[in-house]
Amino acid sequence: MPFYSYFCNECEKENTLRVSMEDHDKKQPCPECGALTERVFKPCTNMIFKGDGWSTKNERVKAQMRAKNQKLTARQDEMKRDAPNVALAPNVDGERVDSWSDAQKLAKSKGKDTTSYESLIAKEKSTK
Repeated sequence: MPFYSYFCNECEKENTLRVSMEDHDKKQPCPECGALTERVFKPCTNMIFKGDGWSTKNERVKAQMRAKNQKLTARQDEMKRDAPNVALAPNVDGERVDSWSDAQKLAKSKGKDTTSYESLIAKEKSTK
């Protein structure tokens, strides 16, 4: 149960009472004199909301992602300027071959998995 502040008009004292959330707006008996007290609203200035559902964390994460994406975009632009026409060349373990089908045959002879070459071979055939 949370604590709430109540002011007694009879003894003119302010008390902090532990009251259920259902009854916080109801008048509470004063612990000093027994008279009914009025609730005093005191804004809490040191409140910190922790967890994923609060806007401060969401905004912080959005800002971090925005900064990361800006750095990534700048890096990609730099790479495009440095090597604009770089393309994947057919090779197996650094050994260059003339076509992707030759690369698949060489990889098969070396006992490697050749399933990744199939899409490259299909693309190569469609451009010829």
